[in-house]
Amino acid sequence: MLITNKTKYTLVQKDGEDRKKVKKVGSLLGDTEDIERRKQLSNLALQKLSSIWIRNDKVKQVTRLNLYRALVKSILLYNCGTWSLTKQEEPKLNTFPRRQLRIISNIKYPTVIRNNALYQKTDETPKSLTILEARWRLFGHILRQAINTPPNVAMTKYFKTEGSKQRGRPKTSIVTTLRRDLKSHNNDHWPNKLHSINDLDHLRDIAQNRSDWKHLTTAVYRSAQAGTSVDVAADGH
Repeated sequence: MLITNKTKYTLVQKDGEDRKKVKKVGSLLGDTEDIERRKQLSNLALQKLSSIWIRNDKVKQVTRLNLYRALVKSILLYNCGTWSLTKQEEPKLNTFPRRQLRIISNIKYPTVIRNNALYQKTDETPKSLTILEARWRLFGHILRQAINTPPNVAMTKYFKTEGSKQRGRPKTSIVTTLRRDLKSHNNDHWPNKLHSINDLDHLRDIAQNRSDWKHLTTAVYRSAQAGTSVDVAADGH
């Protein structure tokens, strides 16, 4: 059996210009670069299975979807829980996998299918919602860890020093994305802000109870789902 090393390494030169652009240490030096690479790799995986997608009369839809989720979707969404997306980037990321779903469903021009009908046919959801679920699942996992673990130490330091950062509109980061998610829900029973160390501690207390955390994340998800309009109209061909 061939076993390959799945660990990825990022080399950041101390005197290099790329060091100044780093938002996180992940597959690449930033979310945009990481997402573009994920798209390329998932498209490559999709093309390798082209002989299956075109056999609409031989391979059942459920089999094609299972292959897509295991061999294509998993590549596209690898490490997606760490992505910080702006509101402008989310529709673009939703459009890309819909093209893939049309290919595996053998839906070609001039056939037109509305986006919500495509999601129902393939039992899929907008990828921005899938990423939101992954983001909050990862966030809850981190909050339940010991306070002295590296991610919790980093978050504590971030909120303690945020007031001393440069003025102006903050850059999009995982914290600003989580903050936006929280702000969008309208359930008064759960917190809707993440601006201080006290807010972080409150969320950490909630995360210790998995049932409470699930209710909070459900409120956030439903709010995002209600605000997602990308599955209404059909994409252009």
